[in-house]
Amino acid sequence: MIRSLKLICCECQQAFIPTNELFYRDNFISTNLRDAHFICPKCIKKWQAKWQIATATFTEEDYSTYVTITLVDGTSYEHLDCTALDGIVVTSEEIPEAAQHKLFTLFEVWDLKRKANTLKDCTFNDEFMRTTFNCTTYGGESYQNVAFRFNMQGQLETATPIPTYITEQIIIAWKSYQAQNVE
Repeated sequence: MIRSLKLICCECQQAFIPTNELFYRDNFISTNLRDAHFICPKCIKKWQAKWQIATATFTEEDYSTYVTITLVDGTSYEHLDCTALDGIVVTSEEIPEAAQHKLFTLFEVWDLKRKANTLKDCTFNDEFMRTTFNCTTYGGESYQNVAFRFNMQGQLETATPIPTYITEQIIIAWKSYQAQNVE
């Protein structure tokens, strides 16, 4: 049996005729095509035009990432849960794909600053009477063939001066390295 379906926009409540694409909002409780939430091309264009991102501020709390977005029109979305993956940032707010890509470029800048002082890699060379490490941070700092030892107070001493934020991470990496060698 062939049936017809009048398309009514769930945003403006107007009947419409789709162009090349038919836009709809997921409705997980819907079991019938008639219950689908269709959106007309006019409302989609309005929605896409609204999502022009002026600024985005990312934060990390309890291993979760959040973003506060301010749009060009002044609208602000505070503390949205977000996840960066595959060139986009998915948020708890429905946003167009172009805005998700823009958020990803802003996220990458924030993430690089956040991890700039974090060790990207660290290797140890344990020789007779001499232990050294090679390490690099995400920010591009590199320390090669640095001799070190732990003094009587258990503090790390290096042959060349190393920033504290690096030495703290070297201690953690060394403990992990030692634990692997025990097993």
